Amino acid sequence: LQFNKQAVVSTQSTGKKSLLYVPFFGWAAYLSGHEFITRKSGASNEVRDHMNIINERIKHERLRVCVFPEGTRNKAFDGKMLPFKKGGFHMAQQCQAPIVPVVIYIPPSLYDGKKWIFNSGTIRMKVLEPVSTVGMSPEEVTGLTNSVQEKMQATLDELRKAE
Repeated sequence: LQFNKQAVVSTQSTGKKSLLYVPFFGWAAYLSGHEFITRKSGASNEVRDHMNIINERIKHERLRVCVFPEGTRNKAFDGKMLPFKKGGFHMAQQCQAPIVPVVIYIPPSLYDGKKWIFNSGTIRMKVLEPVSTVGMSPEEVTGLTNSVQEKMQATLDELRKAE
């Protein structure tokens, strides 16, 4: 087999370091090359340095990064997303990389997050149109973050209604 190096694109996910300690999920994430980021207070320089390394990989290795901007999942299970963290949006702006929002809806009948019980069923997912960051300044990241969250929330609401 022969592969065109330009066509091969690797994908990497990022998330808070505490996920590493979640049985099975954390182990699988570690083994698949997941980038764990420290979120404790006072670690902003460590996080910034880590993000700069990822930014260089995005630029030079055509790396695609999967970011979960909600941070901690909304434990109220009321269908509303928590405010998005801006780190992934800053990363996209600095690299002038597009953002491709992906919305996943897991019906409450499928997963009981309080009891960690999973049932069989259908998960709904929708990939939204890419959002360009070309020419965007750091001052525009807050507006970008809010705009993407609004689109994702509206899509999540649509997916919930289709249940």
